[in-house]
Amino acid sequence: MDDRFDPKTMLRSPRETLAGYAFLPRLIDKVRLHARGILPEDYHPNLLAKTDRTFDGRFLLFAGIDPEELREAILSSSDDEAVGTWVQRMAEPRSQEEIRAWSEANATSLSAPTSERISLRTQFYPGPAKVLGPPLLGSVNPCDLIDFDEGRISLEDLTRNHEDRIRKESRPPFPPFTREAALQKVRMAEDGWNSRNPEKVSMAYTIDSLWRNRSEFIRGRDEIIAFLTRKWKRELDYRLIKELWAFEGSRIAVRFAYEWRDDSGHWFRSYGNENWEFAPNGLMARRLASINDLPIREEERKFRWPQGPRPLDHPGLDGLGL
Repeated sequence: MDDRFDPKTMLRSPRETLAGYAFLPRLIDKVRLHARGILPEDYHPNLLAKTDRTFDGRFLLFAGIDPEELREAILSSSDDEAVGTWVQRMAEPRSQEEIRAWSEANATSLSAPTSERISLRTQFYPGPAKVLGPPLLGSVNPCDLIDFDEGRISLEDLTRNHEDRIRKESRPPFPPFTREAALQKVRMAEDGWNSRNPEKVSMAYTIDSLWRNRSEFIRGRDEIIAFLTRKWKRELDYRLIKELWAFEGSRIAVRFAYEWRDDSGHWFRSYGNENWEFAPNGLMARRLASINDLPIREEERKFRWPQGPRPLDHPGLDGLGL
């Protein structure tokens, strides 16, 4: 590492914004330092990498900007304001409220402390890893983790921020789950999906929630909303029932069935199993779903309540013989 490099003074916090976008000021710093030969090599692989696993990539994907065009714009601009103006002109059209909400979500969201995430953060942040311990290391907001690693905030600040975020962006009950809490989570998910409101449903998931739905892989709330919008345009008169199968710690296993028709009037009953993993604040961080579709006749339908949440006195899957 070049001894002239000091991340605390030469890189801005990832939660600082420009033109409303989080990560952009820090990305500008990295591009300029790289051009001067000062940015350490361990920063190079993620620089302008268009992947949602990095701050650079999250910004590029959300803004819809070509990384090399952005690099050229940064290096040819005399100041941040000129870069911000260029980004506003070139980015995907979005309202200021959409941009603000995206930036705020990235700056405040928590993650599930999976073994993969803990391992990666231990590798890239060995100093914080020694101090924080696996559960906090895996779940703390990544902006706070970087600010702590680079000396902008103290351990006390990080811990307080983490506790505040759990309170503010939370969906109780929280893990580890009791049987009663797991049953509540299952019913909440069922009611949410029966609303058929993609935006509402997406808020039950972490900002970087990872899904496998059948053979489709989905990451983050924007992709969740897009997926559910497509789903409910195709699956008409959708009604869903979920039942708890098993639970342990922050994980819940569920079986489910839903009935729907296509735009030609053909009816189906889809059977599936889901594995869920939750962040400490009760938002779902991972959802893995396997589903099979069975054609049925209209008279074979079993889910006939008025559209919306299943009535409390309506039988579940076991009660319907499913």
